[in-house]
Amino acid sequence: MIRGSCLCGAVRFAAKRGSGIVVCHCSMCRKAAGGAFGAFFVALRDEVTWEGAEHLSTYRSSPTLERAFCRQCGTAMTGANLTEPDETIILAANALADDAPLRVIAVEHAASKATWAGDIDEAPHFDGPYPGWEKLKP
Repeated sequence: MIRGSCLCGAVRFAAKRGSGIVVCHCSMCRKAAGGAFGAFFVALRDEVTWEGAEHLSTYRSSPTLERAFCRQCGTAMTGANLTEPDETIILAANALADDAPLRVIAVEHAASKATWAGDIDEAPHFDGPYPGWEKLKP
């Protein structure tokens, strides 16, 4: 079972199986996910169960697509799904539990990558919090 939840825990999903994860650098996915990219996978709609679905709000990001978020904490729970649903659902990989068996299989809209995220691999990495937070000032 593939499990995910929002930050506050009000909304949870479980999917019997899922595709690989696709990372998207387009500006809509970046903004919807609140980060340098959105990460999504596809599941079969009838193989997904929800807890706390009453806490979901939807946003129509284009005429035929909508996204769902937890209205309590703002976590993106789905990607851009058709407003007239088909048998699949795009779920937000950002909401996955740490032990999810899925892996990234593709990166799309790479030319739209945020310029501020360009050197992320070269920046110092820490296993815990960044030790310089208290010294950060513009």
